[in-house]
Amino acid sequence: MRAYALVMVTMFLFAGNYIVGKVAADAVPPLTLTWLRTLIGVILVTTFYWKKIRMVKRQLIDGWRPLVGMAATGIVMFPAFSYLALHYTTTINASIMESLTPAVTIFIGAVFLKEKYGLSQLIGVGISLTGVAYIISKGSFARLLSLEFNSGDLIMIGAVISWAIYSTLVNIYGYRLPLFGSLFGILVIGNVMVMIAAFLFEWSQGRFITDWSMPIITSILYTGLFPSFLALLSWNMAVAEIGPAKATIFINLLPFATAILSLLFLQEKITVDQVIGGAIVLTGIYFTTRVKGGRKPGYKPR
Repeated sequence: MRAYALVMVTMFLFAGNYIVGKVAADAVPPLTLTWLRTLIGVILVTTFYWKKIRMVKRQLIDGWRPLVGMAATGIVMFPAFSYLALHYTTTINASIMESLTPAVTIFIGAVFLKEKYGLSQLIGVGISLTGVAYIISKGSFARLLSLEFNSGDLIMIGAVISWAIYSTLVNIYGYRLPLFGSLFGILVIGNVMVMIAAFLFEWSQGRFITDWSMPIITSILYTGLFPSFLALLSWNMAVAEIGPAKATIFINLLPFATAILSLLFLQEKITVDQVIGGAIVLTGIYFTTRVKGGRKPGYKPR
């Protein structure tokens, strides 16, 4: 029961990330925001778990390759794409697009890992892709053919692919690495990566934070405390108990959690296209995640 509660909390923390990301989107460049949230995450995990981290230093050094992959996809690319997308699309659209992640993860597993899936999972992938197409085309087949999409929705596809690859890496290597140590490792490596990227693409061009008002500062602190630290921690703990297959199902809650928070804090309206497209996506995800599965052997929090 605790694991399911942790996953539900994680979804609302991730949904809140879209809200604060939307608030900070115009004032904070996306790579800079990603660097700041990761830096805060590093400080927090180091402060609270340094003794445990020191105990598993050798394991982290030996497992540096998967940590680099997880850092690049989950810590750098996913949030950077997400924050960039929020310059051009709504928080609700972004969360609906992210709910495609389980289907994309299954696709990656089938193509690159040669994993076998049933007919219902394959049908679900097709349904989910149809839902995404409906969202970004706003229900217009002619718009789909002319490729006149919301650029933010298309950017979010990059975020979805990044998180799907990250989830796949966690599924393969996560149980081999200590929980708090691996979180520290990917945050530190990701922080260095995104700092270099921010320097090359933003700071060198004079793109810095343009607003240091309290809402912006609060948004930055939120992204560091919740998505980069507490959400990742609670997600990993939940996956350790119930396994990735069952935990992934709860991503279906993300659009609804984001819609609720968007109505409360941003006064964004929910359109008919979003409702229909989101329903199609969720239907497809239901089929793709309707699999039996528990934890991987040996996968436990340490």
